[in-house]
Amino acid sequence: MSESQDKSKLNQLLAYGPFELEGARRGTLFLEAMKEVSTLHIDHCPGYAKLCRSRGFEMERIGTSSDIPYVPASLFKNELLLSIPEDKVFREITSSATTSGHSSRMGLDKATSRRQSKCFNRIVVDRIGSERFKFIVLDIPETLTRSLVVQARASTIRSLLFCANEAVPCLDQSDLGLTLDEAKLDELLDVAAESNERIAIFGFTFILYKYVVEMLMKRNRSFNLPNATIIHIGGWKKLEAEKVTPQKLISDCCDTFGVEESDIIDIYGFTEQGGLVYPTCEYGHRHVPCYADVIARDPVTLEALPPNKEGLLQFLTPIQTSYPGHSVLTEDMGCIEHIVDCPCGRNAKAFRMTGRAPDAEIRGCGDIMADKFAR
Repeated sequence: MSESQDKSKLNQLLAYGPFELEGARRGTLFLEAMKEVSTLHIDHCPGYAKLCRSRGFEMERIGTSSDIPYVPASLFKNELLLSIPEDKVFREITSSATTSGHSSRMGLDKATSRRQSKCFNRIVVDRIGSERFKFIVLDIPETLTRSLVVQARASTIRSLLFCANEAVPCLDQSDLGLTLDEAKLDELLDVAAESNERIAIFGFTFILYKYVVEMLMKRNRSFNLPNATIIHIGGWKKLEAEKVTPQKLISDCCDTFGVEESDIIDIYGFTEQGGLVYPTCEYGHRHVPCYADVIARDPVTLEALPPNKEGLLQFLTPIQTSYPGHSVLTEDMGCIEHIVDCPCGRNAKAFRMTGRAPDAEIRGCGDIMADKFAR
């Protein structure tokens, strides 16, 4: 869908900030935008059209978001599903390969890429502010360079750098795998503590804890970094196996870096629906922006569940128009939380992650990184 075609309800929805639109108007506008985009994918993606026919889907019967046919996330590993001609693909995003040996592949045209960036930037700025500051990146220098085919890990890192006036990677790649440059990290943290400059320490969850926080704790090193923000994403599986809970990670980060709990941001997102991320707010909740909806489904019946009932999480957003990533059923488990008076002021639906489906492939982007690091 070109920018000239990208109009009506979708553009109206994108005119709002992530949490500006509330109540019935939000639900109505979101659903109308989803209908528009669902029609586009049915008309232009044979695979999605076939899926809709097999489920007996009729557009006239859509009453809520839960009525829109979803694509299981695993289908993106089988083929490149497109709603545009292949020669219009501007950039291809690939996830880390899972145990199946297949990466998810998403083809973006320029309009979808711009739309994803717009939504991502708005959500991030809403959480961390618009000021640019130094990023200490717990990854290798190569993740900061651009290419036509982009790994999801590098895409996530580069997407956040619009907030940075400087980005300094602290990992090295060798024949032995990934290693942390401890001297470089020490120097960066010492300078930040002395100058009181604003910094962000960003990395995948396992690496942040096992190769930074735990390393510093073993060396009895701690810092007073009141202007620091800790941002981490993915990779909880290995930490859970080592009995490191989210609360322990938060507590140890506070002790190690001298930050408040509200300065630690756990970001959830997945490759098949780029542009939409769900950071924890200052009080630990994941609020859903107006560009998205989240549904929990019973793992057996796939029926939509009421709040506080654990199920498979389905994510919906109309911003994906070059491929049918507008309605994706993941292998992640969680439940919907209706938090109407969160002190953070974002009065929107929220959800809580509880893990992965028992028989799901567990090796996501963060876990792949953890394996490489631990070799």
